[in-house]
Amino acid sequence: MSVPFHMSRRYISRHVFKTCQILWDVLQPLELKPPTEDQWFQIAHRFGDLWDYPFAVGAIGGKHIALENPSNSRSMYYCYKGFPSIVLMALGDADSCFILLDCGQYGRISDAGVYKTSHILKLLEQGKLNIPTAAFNVDSTERTIPFMIVGDEAFPLKPYLMKPYAARTLDQEKRIYNCQHSRARRTVECAFGILAKKFEIFQRPMRVQPDQAILLTNAAAVLHNFIRRRDGRMIDRTSDVTYEVVGGEGIGMFPLEAHTHGGRPTAEAMAVRDSVKTFFNDPQGSVHWQHKHVFRNVIVNEID
Repeated sequence: MSVPFHMSRRYISRHVFKTCQILWDVLQPLELKPPTEDQWFQIAHRFGDLWDYPFAVGAIGGKHIALENPSNSRSMYYCYKGFPSIVLMALGDADSCFILLDCGQYGRISDAGVYKTSHILKLLEQGKLNIPTAAFNVDSTERTIPFMIVGDEAFPLKPYLMKPYAARTLDQEKRIYNCQHSRARRTVECAFGILAKKFEIFQRPMRVQPDQAILLTNAAAVLHNFIRRRDGRMIDRTSDVTYEVVGGEGIGMFPLEAHTHGGRPTAEAMAVRDSVKTFFNDPQGSVHWQHKHVFRNVIVNEID
């Protein structure tokens, strides 16, 4: 940019950061404002319509933003991949837009560690996310399932945070659950991929300090939402799954404990996941192609 504008690189870079700050200040209240209760319901309906997972209100994941040798950082920013980075933790919706962001944790911290200290967790603890405490009554049966967030194996299993079954314990029903879980969870991974592809700065390590990288990432994220919601490429599909939301039942979305250190999941959390697994294997919750897709590369004796 310095050549066509006949300005020094230092002068251009200063204005780039000022522009990013303005983008964040103006667009963040519009594009990354915590959803209202009605908007959470709409997000859950989109997960049901698009990905046949009507209980999800978001998919959570983390992405390493590569840096190039931050000054005075020692090993704090070095992730397990072998390069310095900061972590972008995000909660995404069914259309691969970001709902909440937390950017800036040291790269050496795992996804689960970032989640435990993230701004997203603090909002949950303080009850400021307006997530409904209603439960789903599936096809007017007695089974009720609460709203939940879906994540990968790095996150703890909670009644409000689902993770896939471990590979060593898989049977036929668990494989189907993992497939449906992965379809819902990949929306946040798609959001990261679209973000990286749309903004070339994520294609190589950033030659800036961590605080500047945080500003650039935040500005790119709000621009991602702004463009994604206006480019006319949202998926439109309706699922055959039917359900209704009933108030006052189920466990809802409870805040995390203030000092969670991992350990075995609670019986309540495992029961919720088993209920979702049963739903995905029942006629009202299954999709016609799931068996052919899930078991196309599985030996028959393994699933008998």
